[in-house]
Amino acid sequence: MTELGDILVVIPARGGSKRLPRKNVLPLAGKPLICWTIEAALEAGLEARIMVSSDDEEILALARQYESRGVIAHRRPDELATDTATTTDTLIDAISAEQRAGRQPKTLILLQPTSPLRNAADVKAALQTYREGGCADTVVTVCEVDHPSAWVGVIGDSARFKGIDVTGKRSQDYQKEYRLNGAVYVAPTSVLQEKGTLFTEELRASVMPRSRSFDIDEELDFKICEILKGEVHSGD
Repeated sequence: MTELGDILVVIPARGGSKRLPRKNVLPLAGKPLICWTIEAALEAGLEARIMVSSDDEEILALARQYESRGVIAHRRPDELATDTATTTDTLIDAISAEQRAGRQPKTLILLQPTSPLRNAADVKAALQTYREGGCADTVVTVCEVDHPSAWVGVIGDSARFKGIDVTGKRSQDYQKEYRLNGAVYVAPTSVLQEKGTLFTEELRASVMPRSRSFDIDEELDFKICEILKGEVHSGD
């Protein structure tokens, strides 16, 4: 069984975004988008190192507002600020930065700022699943799918719809299915450094409700999250 060890939380946030320009700093329900993820990480109370990795000075300046609470603003190398740079490359860079500072994190938690509805309880639940699995398998957060995958097909020539189940079964007659929601990933740092991937051969799932599983990719997603976040905030 692998030990949990020191925990490094990484929040990767590039300045550029093609579909929704500057989305990581756009105001959502009263604060910049990335701040919701930084605060969820802090509220989880994990005694972890929390690092915002970015190429953008405005994003780094927002991260520095939380420095007194232990958040690290890490400027990533220029080569990791391009469209071709991967999240894995960014995570490996973050781990290496910690190692150069004399730290040896064993567990990495990836929190993407485009999941602002994910909360501290979701982060803690994913980490608990990781612990229960022996700290050896990557944990991913998932949510139940809206409709059975048997109802998903492809459109061929002449608008022919193929590949779906037409038996007439009701949605509740199918086995429950889940999809990745991109909100939380927990993984051993050794897998990233030794294999260059976030994912172990076996994955474990931490289930989140669909209501907190929105991932912002375009303006419509942003507007939906703003409405939902505003409703939650007004009920506090």
